[in-house]
Amino acid sequence: MKAVRIHDKGDIRIEELEAPTLALAPGKVLLTGGYTGICGSDLHLYFAPETFPWDFSTPAKLTGATWPQILGHEFSGQVAAVGDGVGSLRPGDRVAVFPYHYCGECPACRTGRYTSCFSTAFEGIQGQSGGMAQVKIVDADQCFVLPDTVDLRLGALVEPMAVAWHGVALSAPGAGAAVVVGGGPIGVGAYFALKARGVETVVVSEPSAGRRAVLAALGAQHVVDPASESLVDRVRDLTGGAGADVAIDCAGVPQAFPDALQSLGLGGRMVIVAAYEKPIEINANLLFGDKSIRTSAVYTREDFAAVIEAMGRGLYRTDGGWIETVGFEDVDTALQNLRAGKGMKVLVETP
Repeated sequence: MKAVRIHDKGDIRIEELEAPTLALAPGKVLLTGGYTGICGSDLHLYFAPETFPWDFSTPAKLTGATWPQILGHEFSGQVAAVGDGVGSLRPGDRVAVFPYHYCGECPACRTGRYTSCFSTAFEGIQGQSGGMAQVKIVDADQCFVLPDTVDLRLGALVEPMAVAWHGVALSAPGAGAAVVVGGGPIGVGAYFALKARGVETVVVSEPSAGRRAVLAALGAQHVVDPASESLVDRVRDLTGGAGADVAIDCAGVPQAFPDALQSLGLGGRMVIVAAYEKPIEINANLLFGDKSIRTSAVYTREDFAAVIEAMGRGLYRTDGGWIETVGFEDVDTALQNLRAGKGMKVLVETP
């Protein structure tokens, strides 16, 4: 089978590998086809793996995996075969894969916060099978069946959209107004999630003209260029001076942080979904008025299911020019382009 594997920093290869056997172990599922999303984490793996807290030459605690590793943790596929004991899936089912492994035993897991597991691992990073392979073996409980109305392209977007959904869920939005800082793929996901949860007014702040155009094409009515317009003033105008109920930080840009806080009304809640490359200073006075800040880590199984349900209702879209589809042979170029700021979201089609 063909697969895209990462061997070291800046070293990915399209390789012919022995396909996993159809004689599956109990509880396992064999997948073929589908799509795999390229994530910001993949850029870090390729260009700066040293930024991860793991030694990729040492077997991962949960999976035993080392590099080289088949890339891709955002992926979908079609069930080709199932192992003994798998009663919930059958050949032909189309699924999105929950790629996150957690131990179930550490203090985080024991208190129900498995999104912060001390021994986490992801398919495509330290897992048994990343998405960029013609044949993939995963656990049955990692597979979420897609409804007939959700295609495999959307299926590959469930994982990043669940990242955004988790942050939005933690913010506990009402029906009023919300702010999204950053209009990249996760920001788009936050916009979709807020609308799916019934938020009437969503204001997105995004400096890129191209991304603002995408958001407008996807239905966003209130998109602000922070370089030429005040986010705070726009939110105040739209809310009669009350401010937003929630703000979702999907940018990780220090300059945008105070604007997001100031756009909140009394009791407003800000959730940080983005990762900041460097420490930032926070003016605590901006939190007066019972405002709060919290962080969000990955997603839960419930978030995965909620995104798929919303997709089934037609609340997520792949039009608007934010999705590009490429083949295995173009993965290296796609990584280079994304690093250079060209494009938004790339899906890799399995041949």
